[in-house]
Amino acid sequence: MLLRPDLSEENITWSATASTAALIRHVAAEKQVDNRSLTGEAIFDMAEAGDLVCLKAIERFYHHLAVGIYNLQYIYDPEVILIGGGISARPDLIDKIDEKLAMILRKVDIATVKPKIAACHFRQNANLLGAVYGLLKQLYPSL
Repeated sequence: MLLRPDLSEENITWSATASTAALIRHVAAEKQVDNRSLTGEAIFDMAEAGDLVCLKAIERFYHHLAVGIYNLQYIYDPEVILIGGGISARPDLIDKIDEKLAMILRKVDIATVKPKIAACHFRQNANLLGAVYGLLKQLYPSL
């Protein structure tokens, strides 16, 4: 999903701004360290310890995530938007995104629908279970 109309800018896609990889790239650039020296989990741990660079980057990450979710709501009008992956294991994930969505809805006059978001039931294992199920269906079509 494109997020910025000026295609000459960097980081114009949702995945380039609202993924864990984007969070790592951003913090690594701010701290002037190699991307490989950081993980998403480490960034959240540093933020919980009071690291201002990490705190600010996480707020930015949640904002970009909320912008994309807002766009998905108004493009597709789904009943619910589910989030999986490692980030979905965070107990505060949905609350943080909801905070950012509330701010967006306050600023966008025509916004009348608040996206409903939830973490996948199997959280960070959802994609793995889906892949296994797909393989089993291929191997055993009668399942």
